[in-house]
Amino acid sequence: MQALIFETLKSVLRARGITYAELARRLGTSEPTIKRIFAARDDKLSRIIEICAALDVSLDDIIAQASRTEVRPVELGDRLEMRLAEDPSAFHLFLLLRDGMPAAEIGRQFGLDARTLFRIGRRLEDMGLAEVLEGGRIRILLEAPIRFRLDGPLHAALLRLNLEFIREVFLAGEGEDAGFLTRSRRISAHTARHVMESLRALTRELSEMARQDQLTLPAAELHSYKLCLAWGPVDFARLAPITEEAGRGMASHR
Repeated sequence: MQALIFETLKSVLRARGITYAELARRLGTSEPTIKRIFAARDDKLSRIIEICAALDVSLDDIIAQASRTEVRPVELGDRLEMRLAEDPSAFHLFLLLRDGMPAAEIGRQFGLDARTLFRIGRRLEDMGLAEVLEGGRIRILLEAPIRFRLDGPLHAALLRLNLEFIREVFLAGEGEDAGFLTRSRRISAHTARHVMESLRALTRELSEMARQDQLTLPAAELHSYKLCLAWGPVDFARLAPITEEAGRGMASHR
């Protein structure tokens, strides 16, 4: 989201005819510093607020404009997907970085030292997906949503990740902030489409709330959550067969 915020700030600069040099003068810093900030498209919240104040625009307006920017999902292509499929550690690091988890926190949770993170980050850099920065930071270069092909090179990895996650949630039981929910009902195609749009709206709401949390809260207060949704017609004759003989049907599906 920060990338979209800086793109919106660039639009404000262009619309008002303000150069990087002028913005630097207003902020009491150097033009190279401003260019570096906008090139990285990433900085602390206090700096973003200072830039907004220097441009006489509210942060709320910038965020609102950035959130209205339509970003279409992109595909990585077979070559990149194949490289990620052949390097699971790089793929998993890529997913976590895109989810907003700082490299330092990834290192802490996975027990990885800075040297190991650097090496994996460099592999992502070689793929053109990330940039390894000073201080051990790793910046994702591709900000747009990604659509992984279900029949592509990452098919097996994505299937394993999602099925294992569903299994863990199912076995953990329902709690206050997590749980496995399932419903099956006989409905019309019109109602099914309405439900699907509601589920899409839920994923958009989740993305917006995550953006707000990551913009306003320290990393230590954020935890990783995952949403898996499967909605579609169900073939009960295949998934839940009914047989005349007791016991044999379940035994054959274990």
